[in-house]
Amino acid sequence: MTTTTTNTNTTPPFPVRFYSPTSPAPDSSGRTLTSILSWPDSALEYSHDYIQNLFPLPERSPINPSAPIIDEQTCKTFRSSPQLQNQLRRSLKRMLKFYGFLLLIDDSEHEPDCQVITADNFTAVSRNWITGFDHNHLRITRIIRSCRVLGLEAEAEAFYEALTDIAGERRGVFSRKTLMFWRRAAERPLHLAPEDENGVRGLDWLVNIYQDGDKVRSEESGGVII
Repeated sequence: MTTTTTNTNTTPPFPVRFYSPTSPAPDSSGRTLTSILSWPDSALEYSHDYIQNLFPLPERSPINPSAPIIDEQTCKTFRSSPQLQNQLRRSLKRMLKFYGFLLLIDDSEHEPDCQVITADNFTAVSRNWITGFDHNHLRITRIIRSCRVLGLEAEAEAFYEALTDIAGERRGVFSRKTLMFWRRAAERPLHLAPEDENGVRGLDWLVNIYQDGDKVRSEESGGVII
C-alpha cells in the first residue's frame, strides 16, 4: 500500500497555481496556461514538455521526474472548485480540437451531459495520430486519467467513448496495447494507474476518492453502483 505525506506548505501546489483563473503561475519555462492554449497545432505536436503541466498525474513520470504531480491537496482543490475545473476544461477542449474533436456540454440538468464528436476537419487533422503508434496515444491516456482524477469524469468518459467509436470504425489501426491503456485510464479504479500490471492497491487517498465517487453514483442511480 502506498501512502503520501500531506502537504503542509501554505503555498498551493503548482497545478493549482498554474490553473488559477485570477493569478496564473507560469511553468518553469515561463509559459502560462493561456499562452500554451494559444499555440498553433504544430507547436502542440512538436513540443513535448507542456502536456505534463496541462494534465498532471498522481504518478511521477519516469521520463520527466520533475514534472508536476497530483497530490491529495491538488485533487481535492480541483474537485471542489468549479473555477479550476473550468480552466482544466479549457485545456481539454484545446487538445480535443487538436485531435479533431469537439466537446459538447448540456448543463440544463443537475448532472451535465457531455458528448465528444468529430469536428468538420477531423479527417485532415487526425492523420497525425490515427496510426499504429504515435506519441499522441500516450498523451491521450494521460489526458483521460488526469481529467478523471481532477473531477472531469463525464468529459473523460465522453472522450473515451469517441475514441472507441473511431477505433471500431478503423479496426486494426491502433495497437492492442494502446486500446488497453485507453480503457484502463477510463475505467479502472482511480488508484490503479494504466501501466500497473499487478493491480496492487495504490495511493490511499485515491482509493477513498474513488469509493466516495461510487457512493455518489450509487445514490444517483437508485442504489446501484454503475
